[in-house]
Amino acid sequence: MAAKKETPKKYLIEVAGNPNYCDTGAGGVQFAYGKAEIMEGRMVEWYREHEGYKVTEITEAAQA
Repeated sequence: MAAKKETPKKYLIEVAGNPNYCDTGAGGVQFAYGKAEIMEGRMVEWYREHEGYKVTEITEAAQA
């Protein structure tokens, strides 16, 4: 029997204090109106480690 593939986690990155930010952030992450969605990986940790960003995992319940 084949192993079930795990779906990569998604994260919402928000720019604290600038909800109108529209530009490219660190690692080439594209922000629109202060928000960006990225997949799991090093950039999630980078945004967690730096002030001015809020990182939230996007769960299936949140998408429904």
